[in-house]
Amino acid sequence: MTDAELAILSIIAESPMAGIDLQKVIDQRNLRMWTLIGVESIHYVVEKLEKQGLIVNIDDDPPKDRKLRLFRVTAAGIGVLQTALTDLLSTPRHLPRGFDIGLSNLPVLRTSQIRRALEAYRAGLQSRRDALDKQLRHLQKQDAPFHILSMFDHQIVMMEAEITWFDGWIDEWIAQAPDEEEAPIPVDDLAADAPPMQRVVMPDDPNSFHKHETRKHQESDIELPPPPERRPLDGNSDVTRFNSPTPPRIPRDDE
Repeated sequence: MTDAELAILSIIAESPMAGIDLQKVIDQRNLRMWTLIGVESIHYVVEKLEKQGLIVNIDDDPPKDRKLRLFRVTAAGIGVLQTALTDLLSTPRHLPRGFDIGLSNLPVLRTSQIRRALEAYRAGLQSRRDALDKQLRHLQKQDAPFHILSMFDHQIVMMEAEITWFDGWIDEWIAQAPDEEEAPIPVDDLAADAPPMQRVVMPDDPNSFHKHETRKHQESDIELPPPPERRPLDGNSDVTRFNSPTPPRIPRDDE
């Protein structure tokens, strides 16, 4: 079961709900901060849960607009939900994170590149933490249930721990960061005869093959082929086919 399916099923389990109201609850709880739930995918997920027998429509006269149909959770839905939630609460998980992959490859980047990236990351952490805190205070004023407030409180504590770790680690990184003049991967160590696409070239390297002209033939005097000749196909004047001459061979740069 995906995160989106679990989130929507859990909301319907709280009380019968229509698809159009699910959108309001998802926005109110800001679930999109950690769950991929698109506006259009809500109704797709609802339809999928219904086909699986996890929810059921309870309208006496179901509206033609599926967004307005009222659903409640079934006994099977409760069982699936309980199993999934028990697993989530009892099993610690280390989710793969792009930032950790970046940390493991710091030597590939120049010091200035790392510095700019880390400044953006730190600003993003603070922005996300502030947004969570604002949302939590909003829900507290609305007397949101304890379990909903707990979700936001946990996220904020985890974010603050991340900020605390980052602020201490950044000082250690600055103390050992190489000078900007030092290339992460010395160009002299690269094989001189290596194909260009197999060479590691920094983006700002003036010798980057990306900056080389690759279509010199566009400025040459090579004569272009004439337009294709149209002639009837099998004697039918309404059906034609192209009879194109063989295009001239374009010499390579090294010829």
